[in-house]
Amino acid sequence: MDGGLMSAVNYVLRQGELFNMVLLVPDDIPEQSLASTVEGNVQEMCALFEGWDPRIQKLLKLCQSVHKWRLCIRFGDYDWTHPSGAWVMLGDSVHATLPYLASGAGMAFEDGAVLGECLSRLPSGPNVSKSSPEFIAAKRHALAVFEKCRKQRTQMVVERGNTQQYLYHLHDGPEQEERDRKMRMVPTPEGEALAWRDPGLAPKLLGYDHIADVDANWETVGEKVEVEVARL
Repeated sequence: MDGGLMSAVNYVLRQGELFNMVLLVPDDIPEQSLASTVEGNVQEMCALFEGWDPRIQKLLKLCQSVHKWRLCIRFGDYDWTHPSGAWVMLGDSVHATLPYLASGAGMAFEDGAVLGECLSRLPSGPNVSKSSPEFIAAKRHALAVFEKCRKQRTQMVVERGNTQQYLYHLHDGPEQEERDRKMRMVPTPEGEALAWRDPGLAPKLLGYDHIADVDANWETVGEKVEVEVARL
């Protein structure tokens, strides 16, 4: 059925204890509103999906309340770290992603793993002065490596999430038919609408090696700083 600009995704959680339904519809939250989440209306929700699979209507009518959540994207084409090295941004604050690739939270986990790996390479111990110019410079280098590792990858995910939105919401017609034809092809071609089967994307999306990424960038980003440990 032609979903137009809407889609419904359903899946179970906690080994079948919970059932989650995600409904994606055009944004009608007032532009001037600063809220990203507002109270919705169950009747309005049911009306939006009138004529869809009857199982969806059956599930929707079980809802007692609903909230609207505005979706946003953010391209991280600016500095993620402060020049002082005192703080760094990660997750949705720098690369908010549409949910069509189901990878937003995964990217935040990867951010944490890469940041931890970078910081773990700083010298530590009782004889290291963390206020010394050398240590601060080394920390800046570690954060620059973090940013280099993450920017290109997260931008790829944001852009592919936008593509997925387009592919999922095609109206009935030639483009939709071509999308469906590719989904039936064996072996799966690149550009497949189900991104996790796309041979050009799935290995990169699901097989990320954060340590190898840090290794590849550690010596090439800026000027590596060696911290001399004072001997007492």
